[in-house]
This record gives sequence, structure tokens and C-alpha cells, in this order.
Amino acid sequence: MVDVEEAASGDIVDRLLWRDAQLMLGRHITADREGKCVWCGWRWPCSARRLAERADAVSRRPWREAWTLRHDLNSLPVAMTDRGRNHHHRRYAD
Repeated sequence: MVDVEEAASGDIVDRLLWRDAQLMLGRHITADREGKCVWCGWRWPCSARRLAERADAVSRRPWREAWTLRHDLNSLPVAMTDRGRNHHHRRYAD
């Protein structure tokens, strides 16, 4: 297991996220001769590897800066957002 306090460099802001990223990076480390991840068998670089790389990068940023990178939340349907849920509850509460 990775010792978070000893292995993390000084630029790590979120040590737990960094540790989890290191564990995933260590598993999904390379591709085999067929171009598939040696851990999960998906096409290299697999989604777990890409996610671990993002987590490693984000673990080095202040949380406010990392949070503003979540552009994927803007693409949720209205029904999945708070605005959609609140509207739904108000309609039945009247």
C-alpha cells in the first residue's frame, strides 16, 4: 500500500485522491501486445487509466480550481438538476 504521508510530494493538495490515483495508475500501467490494458483488458489507454491520470492532476490543484473544471455537470438534463427537482416538488406541493 502507498504511504500517503511519505510518498506524496509537497505539491499534493488532496492526498487521499492522489493515493487512489496512484493505486489505479499502478494497476492500469501499460498495454499488452494487442493494445489492451494489462489489468482490465480494455483498449489502451483504458477509461480507468484516463480517470486516474485526471485524478492525479486534480489532486495537485486547490479544490476550488479543480471544481470549476467540472464542465460535464452543465450537460445534465433539466430533470437531473436541482432546478428540475425543485420545480417537480413545487408542482405537487401547491
